[in-house]
Amino acid sequence: MLHVASLLVPGSFRLIYLDPPFLTGREQVGTKEGLVYDDRWDDDLTSYLPWLRQRLAIIYPLLCANGSLVLHLDWRTSHHARVMLDDIFGRKGFINEIIWHYTGGGRSKRRFSCKHDTLLWYSRSSEPVFNIDAIRVPYKKTSGFAKSGIVASSGRKYLPHPQGTPVDDVWDIPIINPLSHERVGYPTQKPLALLNRVISAMSNPGDLVGDFCCGSGTTLVTAQQLGRNWLGCDLSEAAVECCRLRLLKECQLQINPEFIDNPA
Repeated sequence: MLHVASLLVPGSFRLIYLDPPFLTGREQVGTKEGLVYDDRWDDDLTSYLPWLRQRLAIIYPLLCANGSLVLHLDWRTSHHARVMLDDIFGRKGFINEIIWHYTGGGRSKRRFSCKHDTLLWYSRSSEPVFNIDAIRVPYKKTSGFAKSGIVASSGRKYLPHPQGTPVDDVWDIPIINPLSHERVGYPTQKPLALLNRVISAMSNPGDLVGDFCCGSGTTLVTAQQLGRNWLGCDLSEAAVECCRLRLLKECQLQINPEFIDNPA
């Protein structure tokens, strides 16, 4: 990643989504040969945090003036990452802490089950690209506002938006069903619906979107489907091949990835 980033033009990305290892302390193994990565770290946080900070620092100059970074982590390190990002972007660079809530998998009998990830949204601008109409969802059927609107004490009437209401900072998006056609066998694969919301909201058609831990290729496929330009890289050649095959299957896009001898 570091070597690839060093080859890129500063200020060229409207959006970078980064879904790095989570410091789970175990090897993440997919259901297809070669789709595996090691998420074990010597000295735990002592080695992981400098690794993460180095990558966040090199991403910052790649963003354009109103470009955004979305860093996807979980409870293990998101609080550490937010302090890092405050330092790199400045506290005014913080836009949102988005909670991705999901269900599925096992349930703890000793504590509340951990069923959410954290997406930290930072920008180089206080007014990043934000397409509010792209992330509207239908009003709830029980919503009185959706049926007839409301009248304020001033007498002004507010009517529902024909496209629905914008989502808030808690996103209920299911994880990928084990039997879903979307699943490609990569461990920790993220759903298309999640990246669709991120990319639709924080970039425009024709913008350049990046993913420097592209894994299963969800970001790249979604960007292609939404008419964005994209660049992805991964330390694993098996992951890059997974992305290539997925882009061919889901987007009918034939690409020849470049393998760099010094990936980092």
